[in-house]
Amino acid sequence: MSDPKGVITKPEKDESVRIAWFWPWLGGTFMFGLFSVMFNVVWSMVVAPQVQLLLRHEGVTDTTVFVILLLYAWIIGLIFAAYGALSARMSSMGKLSLMLTGLLSLLCGLWLWIVGIQGSGGQPAEVGGAWQLFSLYHTWAEPVLEVLGPYTQHGEFWFLLAALLPIAGMVIGVGVNRYPALTDKNGKVDHRWQWIVAAISAALVIVLTISLMLPQRPYIAEKDFPVVDGATAAIPFAQDMLHELTGMSKARAAHELRFNTTHQAYVNLIEKKADLILVAGPSDEELRLAKSRGIQMKLTPIGWDAFIFLVHQDNPVDGLSSEQVRRIYEGAIHNWNEVGGRDQPIIAYQREENSGSQTYMQKKVMGGHEMADPPRELQIGIMGGMINAVADFNKDHNALGYSFYYFANVMHNRQEVKFLSIDGVEPNKEHIRSKQYPFTAQLFVVTREGEKPSPSMQRLLEWLQSEAGTRAIEKGGFVPVNS
Repeated sequence: MSDPKGVITKPEKDESVRIAWFWPWLGGTFMFGLFSVMFNVVWSMVVAPQVQLLLRHEGVTDTTVFVILLLYAWIIGLIFAAYGALSARMSSMGKLSLMLTGLLSLLCGLWLWIVGIQGSGGQPAEVGGAWQLFSLYHTWAEPVLEVLGPYTQHGEFWFLLAALLPIAGMVIGVGVNRYPALTDKNGKVDHRWQWIVAAISAALVIVLTISLMLPQRPYIAEKDFPVVDGATAAIPFAQDMLHELTGMSKARAAHELRFNTTHQAYVNLIEKKADLILVAGPSDEELRLAKSRGIQMKLTPIGWDAFIFLVHQDNPVDGLSSEQVRRIYEGAIHNWNEVGGRDQPIIAYQREENSGSQTYMQKKVMGGHEMADPPRELQIGIMGGMINAVADFNKDHNALGYSFYYFANVMHNRQEVKFLSIDGVEPNKEHIRSKQYPFTAQLFVVTREGEKPSPSMQRLLEWLQSEAGTRAIEKGGFVPVNS
């Protein structure tokens, strides 16, 4: 018969083994979290602001930006790899256990990333609580994430990589330090890892130095570039224009370019605070203001966009007729069941007076019909606010809004929103180009008539009419007029 004492003591031994593994791991996890927090605090105060200034500095090209970002990420990785190597030397834990001390931090970052994606409809620009927490969690990455915006439409994945880099650096540091030392025939340790790190670091510094020294020959000198203003939807094109003509990096162009709303852009042109504006056609009030100041405006069409109507993706209505749209905004149609939807009231949002989209709505869509006055809470001040309102309106999903195609499809895309077909035609580039879609809108370059343009303004206007300008207009989201 077996000894009952042994039956009792064996679980105690197994339990002590589990506890012996758990407490050092918990301590290591705490130390890694503490190091990460302290590093982020110090780095965000001392280093990150200087890197942001460097990335936006005059003379820094796109090539230089990418080299700086690579060097920046490399340095962050090395810092956390050094932490991992030092931990491996000081700790008695196994390699796998030590690597897993970053697990809790990784899971925290992933959780914040998932919650942020869900809460923003796939738009990291729509900063919510989760993204703010994520920024605190990885403040070292702010210069990288901010600068990458103009270069990619998938910023959410860069947020994810920002969570992975410190953990990866720490894991590599642990692995390298715990890797069996290689010795030559004389018994000397092989320092291959140190040589690899030194070689990559030197290569990045050399490439950065060369990229900073390369000569630049801009089409228009940055100091001579005309003062440009315009509509929110024209910002991507204007940034590309500034980038192409001055040679400045896209990151710097995004930082330097500041557009007002359509109405304020017209006011600035009329008051001679802007040399050129990129906007939709003027409202009656803007025409009256120009006439009162003795200003005659010259409107040169350069691109086409579509004026679209949007609902929540759970709304069963996929399309409306032009007449139905007019009757809804006149106040003659009040319920979605009148246009093939559910028995729910239509919540029809409008933009504020003199905005580009409101002017188009009044002149082109309504065609002289008066729009019903919306309640104050249904009048949206900014273009992105209209899309957010439709995406986020209560669980009934019965809101209706409008915007411009490129802005809603690329600049402020919300996964919860769908675009309605009008008169059976879907809004897309093919239907804009062929003019099949009934509500196409023009983008104008507007200048003051009768004024002799400066040499830089003349060069800009000539470029807009050139093949390079046409490519930039299309890249900026519009269908070029001469396509």
